[in-house]
Amino acid sequence: MNNLSKHGKLNKFDLLKTMIIVIGTSIMGSLIPVITTGHFPEKEQISLIIGTAVGAGFTYLLKQVRTDSNGTIY
Repeated sequence: MNNLSKHGKLNKFDLLKTMIIVIGTSIMGSLIPVITTGHFPEKEQISLIIGTAVGAGFTYLLKQVRTDSNGTIY
């Protein structure tokens, strides 16, 4: 089974991988303040973490749209 989408298109696997990136980035971003300060992130830090996670997911989707079914980026 080929999980790669065609050039200019996205499939369900791309969306699943994007969700993994967004959730993983959020978790890692939330752990940094906990490890360094011992406290959970504050409101401003949470909005920065969410923005970074959404940006990472959006960047991944852009990369997938520009990649063909052979894995070549155009």
